[in-house]
Amino acid sequence: MKIRYPQMGIALAVAALLAGTCAVSAYAVPETETAGTSTAVTDTTTAANESDDTLWKAEISDYDSSLSLVQYEEVTPSEEQAAAIQNATTLKEVTVPIGSSGTEGSANIGAAASMAASVSAGQFAFTTYGYGHCVGMSQNGANNYATYGGYDYQSILFHYFPGTTLVQEGAGSTVTANGVTGSYVDIISQIVYNEMSSTMHPEAMKAQAIAAYTYIMFNGGSVNNVILKPNPPQNVIDAVSAVAGQALYYDGSYALTVYGASSGGATASAADIWGRQYDYLVSVPSEYDAEYDPYYGVVTYMSVDEVRSRIQNAYGVSLSANPSNWIRLEVGDSGYVRSVNIDGQKTVNGDAFRSTLGLRSARFAYVCG
Repeated sequence: MKIRYPQMGIALAVAALLAGTCAVSAYAVPETETAGTSTAVTDTTTAANESDDTLWKAEISDYDSSLSLVQYEEVTPSEEQAAAIQNATTLKEVTVPIGSSGTEGSANIGAAASMAASVSAGQFAFTTYGYGHCVGMSQNGANNYATYGGYDYQSILFHYFPGTTLVQEGAGSTVTANGVTGSYVDIISQIVYNEMSSTMHPEAMKAQAIAAYTYIMFNGGSVNNVILKPNPPQNVIDAVSAVAGQALYYDGSYALTVYGASSGGATASAADIWGRQYDYLVSVPSEYDAEYDPYYGVVTYMSVDEVRSRIQNAYGVSLSANPSNWIRLEVGDSGYVRSVNIDGQKTVNGDAFRSTLGLRSARFAYVCG
């Protein structure tokens, strides 16, 4: 028996980005400013009522055919390891490890940079990278890795969830989503169809299927915060069927396999976004974002009055007369804002703050006019 361990096979790298023009200072995030895991699966589900343009995900036709291969290192388990594999069990059925990630997350591509060409007096310009909480698997990133990097679904999963193990459980599992119970293929196909439509790379769809299934099982086999899109086409059903019953484990239990639309050059760590540490939800590169992701470097302009209104209404503070003092950032892994000090009065979670301002992600920089 041999287990394959993926190695990085991509030559592209993202250059370190310079910080924005406003000051960056260090502050601690209060422990009360954390988010629960039950609602953290994907920002695209909470934005289902937005327009198709807003929720754009890449089509296969948007890409060329330039690919590079993923390299593997084949490892033969010892007799003891092979015996452990054969004896591995869950509460339901025997599980057989397919492979394990031998990588560790480490992106460190630097703070976000402002890309605003000009800012008028009385105006803020926010530049964001990525879309969503950016923790775990990037859906656009998964498609890019499959399309440009030649990654298969295992390599995609091991990249975004380092240190996990992929196991094969029984393919006859039933799961429940939004009160609907059905077979693995039925429920997961509808989730994949909603999350990726039918145009992304089949290997990316397989990775999405396993991430969605594992997320549901992490939550006891039933969740209410995913969206089912009925009547998935055959290519989606085929991709899901090919990986039926496969799940990601960490330390003997289901992993929290969260995902979102895109990740702006690198993923965020769960510790920076939610204040909770998971060894496999750490920052990893997402190399193709700068060139191919439509959510990379989006500039949003807001008036000083609008920023004042949003902050004061959300946090119950009275801001000073100097807008340049209102927002002080503590930057965490790969440029994601861990916390924001508001006008020297209050420190809040960075991801919650970006939601207050309506920004696409917590990897942002700003310029104030």
